[in-house]
Amino acid sequence: MKKLFFIIFLMVFSFAITANAKKPKVVWPKAVLTLKDGTVLNGYLQNDIHFMKKNIYFSETQNGKDVKYKIVDIKSLEVDNALQDGKKRTFILIDEDPKYQYLATVVYKGKHVTGYMQPFAFDNSTHSRSFTGIWTNNTVYLGCRSYDYKVDGGKLVYYWMLFEDKKINSKREKYSQKKLLKKIKEKFKDYPAVAEEVEKRGLTAEQIHEDPAILLEILDKSLQ
Repeated sequence: MKKLFFIIFLMVFSFAITANAKKPKVVWPKAVLTLKDGTVLNGYLQNDIHFMKKNIYFSETQNGKDVKYKIVDIKSLEVDNALQDGKKRTFILIDEDPKYQYLATVVYKGKHVTGYMQPFAFDNSTHSRSFTGIWTNNTVYLGCRSYDYKVDGGKLVYYWMLFEDKKINSKREKYSQKKLLKKIKEKFKDYPAVAEEVEKRGLTAEQIHEDPAILLEILDKSLQ
């Protein structure tokens, strides 16, 4: 019995230590926020760039109280190390569709073609039922990137999406060359030269995942 009490004591003690352990301190990235009214704020973005659907949270100090700003009021948002690559990225408001406005960064700028990337979080929710009949919900957010392009300032066209986890990409989009070419023909239906060049080079989905802007380089070159 004493042994049992001792084991229980150790379990409770261990739980107490875990519960009271300090959570790792969040270090927010430096940022410059420019609003449409001309206001410029220097400070820190206090939310992950994948969660900028309707609002962002910004503070002028690292540990200060954050202030919520609607993305529709933002002209630009410059963030240090936004994609964990050591580079500054500037996000601008894409407001062509009033029902779907978002912040995106320019990933390609050619003579005729401009490419944009929107970071967002994919909600990977699962529902499971235990042997006692109790349902539980588990939500995991996965970092994703959506890519669009414009030709000579025309209509914005979506053409590629990838997960930041390469393992997920390799499982999800293990395209055959036939399937890949079909996808590209659909996304660049007015520009058949893109699919033709992809086929000529023998480019794979995995190669395009590494740099989706490669398709925009091909498109821009075909228009010159």
